[in-house]
Formats: sequence, structure tokens, C-alpha cells
Amino acid sequence: MLKRMSLMLLVIVGLASATIIIVNYYSIRVLSGARAYINGESQYSKGQKDASTHLTNYIYQGNEEDYAAFIKSINVPRGDCMARMTLSSGQIDYAVVKKGFLLGGNHPDDIDNMIWLFVRFKDLPMFKNVIGIWVDGDAMVDDLYKLGLNAHQKIASGSLPAGERRKLLASISKISERLTVKEQAFSASLGIISRSINMYVFVANVLIMLVIVISSMLFASIMIRNLANSKKKIIEQNNSLQAINAGLDKFVYNVTHDLRSPVASMVGLIDLIEDETDTQTIREYTLMMKESLEKQDQFITEMLAFIKSKHTGVAKQECSLETIVDNVIALNRWRNGKGVKIYKEIKLRNIESDALKLQVILNNLVSNSIKYSDAKKPEQWVKVKTYRSGTGAVIEVEDNGLGILKKDQERIFDKFYLSGDNKRSSGIGLYLVKDAVTQLHGKIEVQSEPGVSSTFMISIPLDN
Repeated sequence: MLKRMSLMLLVIVGLASATIIIVNYYSIRVLSGARAYINGESQYSKGQKDASTHLTNYIYQGNEEDYAAFIKSINVPRGDCMARMTLSSGQIDYAVVKKGFLLGGNHPDDIDNMIWLFVRFKDLPMFKNVIGIWVDGDAMVDDLYKLGLNAHQKIASGSLPAGERRKLLASISKISERLTVKEQAFSASLGIISRSINMYVFVANVLIMLVIVISSMLFASIMIRNLANSKKKIIEQNNSLQAINAGLDKFVYNVTHDLRSPVASMVGLIDLIEDETDTQTIREYTLMMKESLEKQDQFITEMLAFIKSKHTGVAKQECSLETIVDNVIALNRWRNGKGVKIYKEIKLRNIESDALKLQVILNNLVSNSIKYSDAKKPEQWVKVKTYRSGTGAVIEVEDNGLGILKKDQERIFDKFYLSGDNKRSSGIGLYLVKDAVTQLHGKIEVQSEPGVSSTFMISIPLDN
């Protein structure tokens, strides 16, 4: 969950950063285009005013140089008009647009932004208003241009009476005043657009920065939490390792002690045999040595099973209880040379579980039943049963052996626990049984009456 949140926050920060870059790039481009239009308006206004002045001088004096200056000046706003009309057409000729803006006195480096701004925003209400003012101004510039052409035609032919001259001068003055109003409105409208864009960009930047800051703080808090959790886990693992090391020290001590005992016994028996000449006594010593070796072999086998059980984990698969029971019976039928009868009652044949651990459980229980059988009874037996109870599988191992004292029943599953004067056990067999049952998420119970019988019941939950 924390990893997904961290990834999500990183994505948000990345998207927010990309957004702020894009917003600022286009806002700068819009503002650059608006600035270029405002600068172009100043050239437009200057050209119109200069044209009005030169035309007025021409009407008064009839000097062709003034008329030439009028044509040159009036071409500045007329160049902007040519660019606007081309941009407004369905098919844009960018070469004509650039030529028009250059005639209008605009800087070459500003022309691309001016074209981009017009094409992208010409249909927006605020920019439509600006274009409308521009159209009105161009119409007045055209009127002024036509007025100049008319004046030039009449002056050149010598047919401009004084009364008509006054009308022309009045028209020039009126057009100039109206154009001044339009030019001011054009600049004011672009100023409003620029200020609005500045405000929107500022708000957008603040909001995006808040998203970045909040996401960064959340990401930092997750990282701090992860570090704290990692530190906690390291402490827990360290404590666990210390506990394991302490357990291993005790475990090694007990194992070493149990391994040395039969070795020491054999060394002592060998010493006795060396000094003994009686064949029957030597035979008794040999049997004692064999018993000691069997005990050591049993202990080593149980220790290997214990270690394997600890490291293999649980490997569930479909397994046959009947096959496992048959294998265990085959292993223990002639154990210790005792004629103990083993019966089986299989009502549940197949379950999904760990076959190795089930065999460890059954082998230990059956071998214990045989080991602690009661030789005084006329018939010695062990019964293995499997059946289903509710949602679980039950395995029972019952015998009519020596039984277990009440005070020992609660501790027989403790590691290395030996009950009473029991000298035939390593104290680890039933611990292995309990450990394997726990790994299978089951439970084990014992019911025993000393001198009568013992019953071990293992319950293992089934998935289906």
C-alpha cells in the first residue's frame, strides 16, 4: 500500500512539474505575443498620425514630398491590415502575413508569436473584441488613404477649391481623432488580456506548487515511516536472532550431551570387555553396546528429521493417508523385535497436506507406542485411525501400552523433556510431532491412563 502511494505521489509531482512548465511556457508565449501587438499598435498609431500630418501639409502646400511621406507612413497601418486580413482568411499565406507585419514596423523575432496568438485565440471572446477594434481602425485608415488619393488627384489637376480643402482637412482631423480612440481601446484591451493572463498564471502556479509541496511532504512522511518501520523490523530481527542464538546454544548443549552419553557408555563397555573372559558376560556387554548404538542412531535420525522439518516449510499437495500409514507400519513392524500388532482403520484416504510432516508425526507416535508397549499384557497392539470430523481431518494413534502419568501429559511435548526415570527416549520425538502439527495449523491432544492405554488425536484443518 505504501509503495503504491509513494509511486502515485511521485507521478503526481512529475505531472504537476510538467504542467507548471507547460503553463509557464504558453503563458510566456501569449504575453510575448500580446506585448508584440501592443508594440505594433504604437507603430500603427505613429504611422497613422505621421500620415495625417503629411497629408495635411500636402493639402496646404501641394508639395509632392509630403505626399510621398504620407504614402510611406500610411503603409505602416495598412501593412498590419494586410496581415490581419490574411490571418482571418480560410487559407493563410504566411509569407504575406509576415510581409504585412514587417511593413507595420514589427520586429522580425516577434512575428511568429503574433501569428500563433492570432490563430490560437481569434475565436475567444476577449480576443475577438480586440480584433473588432482592429477592423474598425483599419476601416478608418482605409478612409484616410482614400482621402489622400482623392486629394492628390485634385491637387495634381489643379482643381481643389478652398472650400473643399477645408472639408478635407476637417475629415483628416476627424479620422485621426476617431483612430486615436480605437488605438487606445486596442492597447487597453490587450492590457486587460495580459493582466488576466498574469493573474490566471499566478493562481495556477500557486495551486500547482501547493500540489507539489503537499505531495512532496506526503512522500517524505511515507519515507520517514518506511525508515521507522525498517528500523523496527531490524530491531525485531536482531531480538529474534538473539533469541535463536540463545536457543541454539541450549540446543547444541543438549544435543552434545545426548550424543556423548551413548559414546561414553560404549567406551566403558569396551573397557569391561577387554578384561572379561566369560563368553556369556561378553555377550551381555555386546547387547548393551548394540542397545546404546540403536539409541544413538534413533537420536541422530530424529535430529535430522527435526532440522529438515524446520527448513523445508510446508509443501502442500494431494497425498494418500493410507499410503503414509502403510509406510509407517512397514518401518515399525519389527521394531525392537517386539511382537506388537498394528491395526489401521482408514476412513479418510486423501487430503491436501504435507506428506513428509504427516509421516514424521505418525512415525514418532507409532514408534513410541511400540517402544512403550506393556510386555505384561497378553496382546500388545497399536491402532491408527483416519477420519473426517466437521471441516478437519483427524488422525488417531491408540495403544494399550504403559500409559502416561497425569503430571507428565502437559509437558511431554516440550523439547528434551523426559518423564520419570525414562531412559529410552531422547526427549525430542514428541516435540517434533507438536512442531509438525503446528506447521500444519493443526492441534494435538493426548488422553492416557497409566497402565491402561494412550490415545493421541491430531486435528488438521481442511481447505475445502
